Amino acid sequence: MILEGKVAAIVSVREVAINLGDKDDVEPGMIFAILADVPLRVEDPDTRELLGQIERYKVKVKVTEVLERLSICRTYEIYETPGLFPFLPLIPPMVATRRVRTLRIEDSELPPPLSDEESYVKVGDRVRQVPSED
Repeated sequence: MILEGKVAAIVSVREVAINLGDKDDVEPGMIFAILADVPLRVEDPDTRELLGQIERYKVKVKVTEVLERLSICRTYEIYETPGLFPFLPLIPPMVATRRVRTLRIEDSELPPPLSDEESYVKVGDRVRQVPSED
């Protein structure tokens, strides 16, 4: 069963409290996505019939502390940036970087990014457990 709840409080710039806790079988290490208000509509390209909706998330957080009726969750994703001098082939980068293969698409096919207003995390935002990849 996938747990769903809401952001109950903003604790810091990296932490939120959610309204799920020990009573809901939440455990440290669980991942939750804080969801955008409006999902992305997916339509059939030929008929324009609505095929479904995809939830968009603002940020993922990991449970660090579980109380009876609430849990504290913290941001955990790390963004890698290019090393110093990556453009000079004779000087090795100061920091290793990883690259992920992306799709070749036209920008017009991309869904619009979340607006500034939509991207802020706030009390009352929906949260949904992200199943573990195990």
